[in-house]
Amino acid sequence: MLPKLSRYTLILLAIVIMSVYVPRLYHKVFDKKTGKTQLFFSPVIKKFVFREMVGEGHQFVTRDETGKDYDRQTFETLMPFIYYKNMDLWGKLPLHIDEHVFDKETMKKNRQVFELKPHMIADRSPRIQVFPLLESQPGRTRLRFPEDAFRMTDRMEFINVDTNTVNEDLTRQFTDVLERAGFEFPAQLVAGRVSILKPFDEGFFMVDAKGAVYHVKRAKGQPIVVKTPIPPDLDVRYIKVAENKKREIYGMLLTGDGGLYLISYDNYRLIKLPLENYNPNTMDFKLLINPLCRTAVYSDDHTIYAVAMDTRYRPIAQYQRVMFSGRRTLTDRIYEAIFPFYIKTTDKTSSYLRFDVIRNGPPALIGIAFSLLFAIVVMYKRKLGQRKHWPDLAIIMFTGLYGLIGVAIVRPEP
Repeated sequence: MLPKLSRYTLILLAIVIMSVYVPRLYHKVFDKKTGKTQLFFSPVIKKFVFREMVGEGHQFVTRDETGKDYDRQTFETLMPFIYYKNMDLWGKLPLHIDEHVFDKETMKKNRQVFELKPHMIADRSPRIQVFPLLESQPGRTRLRFPEDAFRMTDRMEFINVDTNTVNEDLTRQFTDVLERAGFEFPAQLVAGRVSILKPFDEGFFMVDAKGAVYHVKRAKGQPIVVKTPIPPDLDVRYIKVAENKKREIYGMLLTGDGGLYLISYDNYRLIKLPLENYNPNTMDFKLLINPLCRTAVYSDDHTIYAVAMDTRYRPIAQYQRVMFSGRRTLTDRIYEAIFPFYIKTTDKTSSYLRFDVIRNGPPALIGIAFSLLFAIVVMYKRKLGQRKHWPDLAIIMFTGLYGLIGVAIVRPEP
C-alpha cells in the first residue's frame, strides 16, 4: 500500500509542476510576439488611427478606422501633437487646424499623458508603507529627499532615516494639523509620486478611516493640510498623482466600482471619464491630452477601446477593435486541446504571486481522449491489465497529457 501511495504522490507532484511550466514552455516556443496596438484619435482627419504589428520581422500596418492604409510619415502627421518634433523637422510647423495655429513650443507645453496599469493600483502591488514627504518649496532649483519618512498608524509618524528613531516634534506637529482638519486615523490610502525627477511636488493625497480625502504637503517645513470636497462615500480605491507644469490636473482617482476620475486644480473638482467596458484589474489605461481634444485608450490582451473627448471631456467619438495580438490562432487552438488546464502563478496585472487553476474548456477533451487512447494501446501491447491499472487511467482522464507523462515516468514497482 505504501509504495502505491508514494507513487501516486509523486505523480500528483509531477502533474502540478508540469501544469505550471510546460504551458510556459509551449508559449515560449510557439507564440509570436506581436505587441499591443497603438491607437490614437487624429485631430487632423477626425478619425481613429492605429498602428500594430501583424507578423514576424516587424511587419506593421498603419491605417484608420475605415481601413485606409498610410505610410509611416503620413501616419505621424495625423498625430501632430505626439510627433511634433518630426513635424518641426519636416518643416510642417506652425500647424493650422480648425482655425487654430500651433507652433512647436505651444504644442510641447499643451500635451500631457496620464497612464494607469493594473499593477500600479495599491491593492494589486505590495509596498512598504513608509513615504518621504518632500519639501514643496525647497528654495532651490531641484527637489531632494528629506532626512525623514512618515508612516500612517494612529498618527502621522515621522522617522529619521539615518537613526531609525521617531521624530516626536514633527510627528506631533503634522498629526495635530491633520486632526484639527478632521482627519480620522488610521488612513485607508496614502498616494503620491515618490520621486525627485518631477517639476515640483504636490505631496500626498490621503483617505482617512471614514473615506474623506485630504491633501497633505510640506512647505517651508510646515504642514499644509486641505480637506478636499471629494465625497467620502465615493469609495476611493486608488489615487495616482502626476505633477505637471500645466497645473490643471493633480492626477487620477479610481473608485471601487471601476469609475475613473481626474482631480482638477479647480478646488479638487472631479471629472469623470466616460469609459465603457473599462476594467481596472485587467486593462492598461492611457489618457492623451492635447489642445484640441482628449483621447482615452484602454485595452486588455484581446480588445482595445478608445473614446475621444472635447476639452470639457464630453465624448465626441468612440471606437473598439480586436487587436491582432488578441486574435485566436492555430497555436492557441492546439494549446487548448493539448492542455486541459494550467496553473497560473504570475500575472502582469499584479505584483502578487498567484496559484490559480485555469481550465481550457471543452477543446481539452480532445487531448484527454488522445491521451487515454494512447495509454490503453500501450497497456494492450505490453499486456498490462487495464483493470489492475485503472487508477492510472483515471488520472489521465482528469489531467490529460500531464497524467500520461506522470504515470509513464513514475512507474509502479515490479
